[in-house]
Amino acid sequence: MKQKLLLKLLIIFLLVIGLTIPNLMIRDLVTERSTYRFEAKQGIAASWTSEQTLFGPILVVPYEERTERKVWNANKDHYRLVEQVNKKQLFVLPTVLKINAGIRTEERRRGIYAIPVYESSMDLRGSFDNKALLTLVQDKAVSVAWERIFVSVPVSDIRGITVQPVLDWKDTSAEFVSGAGLEKLGNGMHAFVDGLNTSEPTQFAFSFSVQLHGMERLQFAPVGKSTQVSVVSSWPHPSFLGRYLPTERQIDDEGFTATWRVASFSSDMDRIGARCQVGDCELFFENTFGVALIQPVDIYQQAERSVKYAILIITLTFVAFFLFEVMRAIPLHPMQYLLVGCSLTVFYLLLLSLSEHIAFGWAYLIASLANSVLVGAYVSAVMNSRFHALVLTGSLLMLYGMLYLILRSEDNALLMGSLLIFAVLAFVMLLTRDLDWYRVSEQVARHAEHKPGRDSLSVTSPVETG
Repeated sequence: MKQKLLLKLLIIFLLVIGLTIPNLMIRDLVTERSTYRFEAKQGIAASWTSEQTLFGPILVVPYEERTERKVWNANKDHYRLVEQVNKKQLFVLPTVLKINAGIRTEERRRGIYAIPVYESSMDLRGSFDNKALLTLVQDKAVSVAWERIFVSVPVSDIRGITVQPVLDWKDTSAEFVSGAGLEKLGNGMHAFVDGLNTSEPTQFAFSFSVQLHGMERLQFAPVGKSTQVSVVSSWPHPSFLGRYLPTERQIDDEGFTATWRVASFSSDMDRIGARCQVGDCELFFENTFGVALIQPVDIYQQAERSVKYAILIITLTFVAFFLFEVMRAIPLHPMQYLLVGCSLTVFYLLLLSLSEHIAFGWAYLIASLANSVLVGAYVSAVMNSRFHALVLTGSLLMLYGMLYLILRSEDNALLMGSLLIFAVLAFVMLLTRDLDWYRVSEQVARHAEHKPGRDSLSVTSPVETG
């Protein structure tokens, strides 16, 4: 007799395994839709601008260094001196750098996909000193090109500069022109400056404003010996990133303010700038900090995480069905298990499609309600019992509610999921602790042999004694 029960359990197990296939297909669909959104983002970046990083300003001093080397002359059997001229650049980092940035955000759409973009208004001011330059000109082999000294401001995407900035340098002004003027740093702008041909230690004050368009992220390099960056925005969901976190920050529904203070002692920018000066700029590009304007709910990440729990939801629902069978003597056909499993799988497809058009929370609520009501109505008809339908519908809604809490709690997702499985297992064990499984096997066998109609089904427990 017990072979009948084992066969039923095996069929249910195979159904659960088989339903992993459509769930894996839905996970692939989530990945595909996420790829479409990334392509939309790239398309917007191609016509707008991409993420922005400001690597400056840097005072660049071009100079020539003359050296002599010995060259062997085979015909005259002796060495001769040959003069070489090497063109080099000296990087002078700001003594003080202060940046005040205001970020105004908006969303650009490509089809159904919305990507946050921003326009930043930045005021930069500070000063350079000429200590490194005075040390350089003491070398008689060095010839400084005083007329070609310039201030360079490398920017990751120059298209984001919408208005040509003007540099205020001491008592004069100069317009920036396109190009950073530095081979290794690429994009940006630069402006030529004068007045540095002096033998006295001097501070050179500068200031300028930049209107910078970008997408999602805005970052800075702490090029100053003392760097202070303040950012203000109405975007309520910032994510601070890079090698340095803000020393002060305030976030609320109205937006955020953040201030970074970085000294060259901790940033090691003097050494990093010296390495970049000779061509090794990898660390220069990595030594940044800033803010990302994130969307608080990534619908594809949330949808993918929810699909990972699909087998758990299906298994728990099938366990409830099976308990109805063995404890209330209500036989269910494997096809009825399959149809309910398909409904539970369609939930994730419905969730994905709805969340692309409305907020994820509302999409989850609608999908879970629709699916729970559908399963409840089907169970009510199959079992001819509104009570069983209400119990299963309520249980499904509770499971979906707990799953939503798990999705919202990224840091504690594993803990909450483990506690959920443990709690369900403990409940099933407690509920069936007095169940006579041998009598259950006989009950299943009798139903399999006689196939009673719905009206003749017994509603007494197989373990109940008269």
